[in-house]
Amino acid sequence: MSDRSPSRMPMAALLGAVALLAPRVALALEPLEPFVASAETHAFDAREARAVLAQRETEADSATVRLAPTLGVTGVYTRNQFEARVGDKLIVPENQLDLYLTANMTLVDVGQWERMGATKRTREAAESRAKATRLEVTRLVVRDYYQVVAAEAVLSAARRTLATAEKNLAFVTTRKDAGFAQELDQKRAEAEVAKGRQLVADATYQVAASRRALETDSGKKPAEGAPALDADLTPEAPLADWEARSGSSHPSVRAAQDEARAAERQASATRAALLPTLSVGAQNRFTNATGFQDRSSVYALTATVALKFDATQIVNGNALGDAAVAARIREEKATAQARDRVFLAWHAVRAQIDKAQAARAGLAANQLAARIARQRYEAGTATFLDVVTAERDAFAGEVTRIQADGDLLLGRAELRIAAGSFGKADRP
Repeated sequence: MSDRSPSRMPMAALLGAVALLAPRVALALEPLEPFVASAETHAFDAREARAVLAQRETEADSATVRLAPTLGVTGVYTRNQFEARVGDKLIVPENQLDLYLTANMTLVDVGQWERMGATKRTREAAESRAKATRLEVTRLVVRDYYQVVAAEAVLSAARRTLATAEKNLAFVTTRKDAGFAQELDQKRAEAEVAKGRQLVADATYQVAASRRALETDSGKKPAEGAPALDADLTPEAPLADWEARSGSSHPSVRAAQDEARAAERQASATRAALLPTLSVGAQNRFTNATGFQDRSSVYALTATVALKFDATQIVNGNALGDAAVAARIREEKATAQARDRVFLAWHAVRAQIDKAQAARAGLAANQLAARIARQRYEAGTATFLDVVTAERDAFAGEVTRIQADGDLLLGRAELRIAAGSFGKADRP
C-alpha cells in the first residue's frame, strides 16, 4: 500500500473513528484502537517527543527561577598570626570566626523576562510537536494494521488458488489416465500447483513482515487471524468542510507558530540585555572579630543598578531577528503544507473509491471467466491453457481488489489524520 505522510493522532479521538475505518472483524486479530493506544506509550518517536517536552518544561522552569531570590550561608575560619587589642578590648582574635547570611533578588531584568517568554513558547512548541508526533505514530500504526489485514487477505486468496490448482491437477490427471487429456495439460497443471505454493510462500512472508512492522511500531504483538477486508464506498464530506477543519488548528502548524514567537522573544531578549538591571541584596554578618563597633552581628542592605554595553549583543540581536523572520516563513510553509495534505488526502480517497469500485467489477468479471473456462474445459470446448489464464486473472483481480480496499481504508484514516483529528465528528 502507498505510504503518504500526514501527522498526529490522539488516542481518545481514535476510539470514535475506529467504527468507521476498521473493517468488520471476522477472526482473532484485535481491532485498531489497542494498537494505537499501545503505540502512544511504547513507540520510539512518541517516547522521544515526551522526553523532549519534559526537557523544554524544565528549561522553562529554569528560566523562571533565575529571577527568584537567592539565599546564601557562608562560614569562615581565619587563623590570624597576631591578635589585635586596644587596651583590654579584643579587636581581632587569633582564631576568627565569621558567619555570613546573604539574600539577593533581581527586581528589573527585561532581558530575562523576554527569555522566560521565549522558553515558554519553546515549551508550547514542544507540546504541539509531541501531538504531531502522536498523529504520525498513529498514521504508521494504521498503515501497518491495514497492511496486516491486506496481507492476510492475499494469503487466503493464495491458499484458495493453490487448492483450486490441486483440484485441477487431480481432474487433469484423471482425464489423462482416461485418454481425454494431453500430457502437456498435466504438466501445466503441475506447474500451476507449484506456482500456487510459491504464491502462498510469498504471501506468508508478507504476513510475517507486516505483523512484525505492526508490533515494532505499536509495541503490541498482534493476534493471529485478520478482519474481513471490505471498505465502505461512501464518498467523504465536501473538501471545503475538511479544509475548514485543518489550517492553524493542526499541531504541526501550532508548533511552527510557537517556534516563530519563541524566536522573536529570543531576539528581544538579546537586545534587552543592553538595558539596565536593578537588584537588591541583604547581608548579615556574625563574628567574634567585633572591631571598634563592638557588635557581633552587623547587617548591610544594597541596591544595585547595572548597565552593560556590549556591541556583540546588537549583532546577535540582529542575527536572531533574522532567524525569527525565517521562523515566520516556516510557519507559513507549515500552514500551506497542512492544507495541501488535506487536499491531497481528500482527492486520494475519491480516487481510491473509484479504484475500489473498478477492482470489484474486474474481480467479478475475472471470477466469472474462470468458472466459464473450467466448465468449457470439462465439456471439452476449451483448452486447459484457457483455464490457467482465467484463474491467474481471477487471482490477480482478487489481489487488486484487496489492494484497492486496503488503500481506501488507509486513505480515509490519513484524511482524518491530515485534518488533525480522528474522532466521532469525522464520520461522513
